[in-house]
This record gives sequence, C-alpha cells and structure tokens, in this order.
Amino acid sequence: MKGDKNQTLGQFIRARRLSRDMSLDEAAAASGLHRSYWNKLESGHYNAPAPKHLQVIARTLGVPFEDLYGLAGYEAPERLPSFTPYLRAKYELPPEAVTDLERYFELLRNYYDIPRDQPVYPPKQPQPVDGADDDQSDDDETEATPQQRRVA
Repeated sequence: MKGDKNQTLGQFIRARRLSRDMSLDEAAAASGLHRSYWNKLESGHYNAPAPKHLQVIARTLGVPFEDLYGLAGYEAPERLPSFTPYLRAKYELPPEAVTDLERYFELLRNYYDIPRDQPVYPPKQPQPVDGADDDQSDDDETEATPQQRRVA
C-alpha cells in the first residue's frame, strides 16, 4: 500500500524533474537509474526507496539529499560526517583533490590556532583583553591573534 510519505516524495521529485525540463528518459540517463525506477518512485510505489538511490536522484535534480531523505521518512544525520567522507560523498572529488583540501584546511586550522579536537565552525570569536578599549594604539606591546588580524 502506498503511504502519504511515498506520494509526497514522488510528487516532489516529479515536480522538480519537470521544473528542470527533464523527461523520464533524460532523468534516467543522467542518473544511471532505470526509467521504470523513476516512474515507480514518482508514483509512490516504493515503501522505502534506497538511500543511495535518493542521493543519486538528489544530485540529478540539484536538491539537497537531506530533503529527499526527510520526505522518504529517513532521519538525516544530526551532524555532518568528518571532512574526508563528506567531500567524497558530496562532490565525488578525486583522491588528489581531497588530499589537497585536507592540507589546506589543516593550514587554516594551524593559522587560526584551532585545536584538532574542536570544530572549525563556528569560528572562535576574539576574546577582549581586560582593560583594553576600542582605540588601541600602534605602540601596544601585545601582538594580535590570527582571529583579531582577520577581523581587523
């Protein structure tokens, strides 16, 4: 039996496909999923569409996969995966590009003094120095932190 979630998911996918002027055949070719799968999905036939297929469909339609997960009744992860799997899953980057990005983010982490056990986002806010006012002169003996240099 078809449930409301299946109908809502199917209607959403069909509306998005049509808004992109894609036929079922074009969607099938772009995604690598069979035309009949798209047709059955849009008609609400599947009780629990495979998450891996929902990810492919999301990329094909240009929508966040979390939207399709929610419409299908799956719980989206509460937090993002670690950086490397996230890049591979989200952008399908080659290993060399992922390695380059990891090195770059490590450089940023070191530059901004962010410990490895703390998230990079949200960024740390500069802490006010006791007794300091907003009009600091250039002859101050203390050097600005990387975060303060970035804000300035």
